[in-house]
Amino acid sequence: MLRGAIVGVDRWIGIAALLAFASGCPGGAETTPRPNQPFAKQTDTKPVAKQTDAKPDAKADPKPDAKADPKPPEDTARGRVLEGPLPIASMLGKAPADVQALLGKPLGKGMIRKSCVRFLPERTWFECQFATQRYGDQGDSYTAIAVEYQDGKSTAVAFDGLRKATGDFDTKLALAYVGLELPGEPKIETPGGDATVAVWFNSAARLLIDGRQYRVIVSTVANDWARTKVEVILNDPLDEAEAAKKIEKPTPADTAP
Repeated sequence: MLRGAIVGVDRWIGIAALLAFASGCPGGAETTPRPNQPFAKQTDTKPVAKQTDAKPDAKADPKPDAKADPKPPEDTARGRVLEGPLPIASMLGKAPADVQALLGKPLGKGMIRKSCVRFLPERTWFECQFATQRYGDQGDSYTAIAVEYQDGKSTAVAFDGLRKATGDFDTKLALAYVGLELPGEPKIETPGGDATVAVWFNSAARLLIDGRQYRVIVSTVANDWARTKVEVILNDPLDEAEAAKKIEKPTPADTAP
């Protein structure tokens, strides 16, 4: 992340006003894919009911390989948003003020920049108003929750430190803890330092929230629940407005104070 500071909820509301696209959006998981989605025909499912400060090594957050997301077989089950400590579907695609209402106070400084990146079908940078902030958890289920925003809407959430998880570590249990069920098998990475990373690309996760596609990453250090993180990240194809703002790559001048 590039440098910059966002301190406190009040300043976040100011950022929401700055981002011209900020507006509300009804929450909930959606079962009908939009046009131009790379998903094959899908069966209809409905949602059902549920780090010490040390975090997984930064190297444990791999960038997805565009070739690792082949077309799924017909009638493959779709990922589902279930009940969890926090409502995932109500935290994505929303304005900062709506997300912050579900979370605790900001933890430290946030970051902002003037570019975003998407990984479908390949890594693509485009101009946008990007911001990220870590928050506390009022329910004490997580050590922290990090949220990313693009043009005034939340596009990624990371649940850091699964404080109330019990038993031996398992990626499926980590998903269930935050409120997710994914049908496919993840790609497993072992970047070193006792870190393990499980990545569900679009065609494995098959996760739609409000009609947009998300990929999921579960990373852990030494299979320790307190050092486990679950990330849900927008990976929908760029729309026409976003595609019109493609750039080669960001530069240091891209960072806003």
